[in-house]
Amino acid sequence: MPIQYADITPKIKNGDQIGYSISTDLLAIQNSLKNLFTIELGEVPGKPWLGNPISLYLFDNIGHFEERAIETALRNVLEFYEPRVNLISIKIDKQDEYNSINIIIEYIIYIDNKEQFQTIDFSLAHNSMTSIAQRTKTIAF
Repeated sequence: MPIQYADITPKIKNGDQIGYSISTDLLAIQNSLKNLFTIELGEVPGKPWLGNPISLYLFDNIGHFEERAIETALRNVLEFYEPRVNLISIKIDKQDEYNSINIIIEYIIYIDNKEQFQTIDFSLAHNSMTSIAQRTKTIAF
């Protein structure tokens, strides 16, 4: 019997939440990753290690040490909070002149006993962490 992943997704109508729907398989995993990368570290009560740790480094000059720290933090978040994802690689491209970083994450998921290669990429800058609305605009699936 094939594994089916399912999560709850809020239903939005005219900007108001009107209920919930069920998202399955690839959409469920993409929504989960989007949430992990748009929630700032420590933002969720009772789960201080859940979320995106990158804002801790955005005002620093990002060198090799900071790149490895960001990669390790993202890897730990994915391994602990999203076990459905088999991580292949995390690539970090820093843009010093804009004080931003571009991150590309390659991973594999298994849906209907088939291996699917997926990529998520997003950019974060020191001013993109100011509100959830702005943060969600920086992520592309």
